Amino acid sequence: MKRFLGILLIACFLLPMLVQAQDAPAPVVVTWWANERGRDTAATRQLHYDLARTFEKEHPGIQVSLALYPSKGFATRISTAISAGQGPDVWYYYYAPDEPNQGFLQDLTPYIDATPGLAESWFPSASRRAVYNGKYYGVPRDAVSDFVAYNKDIFDAAGLAYPTGDWTVADYLDTAKKLTDVSKDQYGLGGIEGGDGCMLWSELSFNLGADITSADGKQVVGYLDTPEAINAMKWCLSLVTEDKVTSPPDMSQQFGEITFMSGKVGMELVSDWEMPAIQEQTAFKWGVVAPPKFDASSEQIPWTDSYIYYMWNGSQHKDEAWKLMSWLAGPEAQKMAAEAGVWSPNSPAVWQELGWDKDPVKSVSYNQLVNSKLTPNYLRSQFFFDCVYGPISDVRTQWIENGERDLDTLMHDAAQTGQQCLDDSYAKLPAATS
Repeated sequence: MKRFLGILLIACFLLPMLVQAQDAPAPVVVTWWANERGRDTAATRQLHYDLARTFEKEHPGIQVSLALYPSKGFATRISTAISAGQGPDVWYYYYAPDEPNQGFLQDLTPYIDATPGLAESWFPSASRRAVYNGKYYGVPRDAVSDFVAYNKDIFDAAGLAYPTGDWTVADYLDTAKKLTDVSKDQYGLGGIEGGDGCMLWSELSFNLGADITSADGKQVVGYLDTPEAINAMKWCLSLVTEDKVTSPPDMSQQFGEITFMSGKVGMELVSDWEMPAIQEQTAFKWGVVAPPKFDASSEQIPWTDSYIYYMWNGSQHKDEAWKLMSWLAGPEAQKMAAEAGVWSPNSPAVWQELGWDKDPVKSVSYNQLVNSKLTPNYLRSQFFFDCVYGPISDVRTQWIENGERDLDTLMHDAAQTGQQCLDDSYAKLPAATS
């Protein structure tokens, strides 16, 4: 009898809990796809899971299904999944501003308008790529700039003063020559300067006195083939063939573009994205400095960028996806990422709260972000890599590997080829979106 009464009491106690559990709605599952690059640290992977779990604790009705993929081929993975009707709710990438006319990105403007102060909290440079025709199609994951990292040990051994923020590209090249000593396997500049990045994804692309595309990325004729652009390209290519100050290809095979990490490179163009690996994996003393400007009478032009969180317009959980996106782009998640040493915040207020605006290293980037006005030329058009990158890369190959020196003709031909491809590509878009 006592046993029966005990079971009855337990049943009476558990029954309401069971009924309540059955009545509780199942959490909404939001899929978030992210990617990892080869030089990402272990903290990068951990941060993604920490962000997902922290968000879930603060939003108990939402469950985040996180998947991490290699960065190589990530865009293809996204487009394939969307074509199959199985796209993620949220992901981050770096589409050009006009990518929305492909038709798969959700217009986030109504969500932004209903979230006062969120967009205003970001660096303008951080969200520049997320806006198309006055509408938001994404929110910034981070905010980064490009600057010059220099090896203090190499400078000290050469008896050279460290560079300062008022230097010019001529000073930059002169210093690189003084730091180069092939007999010691030591080079003034790194892998980016000797590659396509010199004219494309670095601050030199703005500070060599030329711009290779129009502001909307649709025109290269009249930009890529100008005397200014030709001289800029010659300056870049000559770093390898005439000046011989760049690290050799075999060093890039070991360290990737960031050959600065070898300890054998005096200076290299780097961004905030590379800083975690440099801080973690280098044993030598180093510092950073603002990019060189074109000449003494010019202003230094910042290069800035950001990854962007996007929402698939086929998502079945848009409101919940927006809660995740806005939280990831908000101050709590931004501070978590910064304190983990993974990526730099999209908000100047967070930089200031962390004291980064006054930090000897990070303040260099902060000043670039505050003063940024231009979108990188390779991110202005969704068709840049299909149409323009190839012809520019061909010019480099013809100069360096084939020994051709008629740069006027090479650049003119590249501009014509790129322009024809751009015109054809935009003509194929629906008239209402192109």
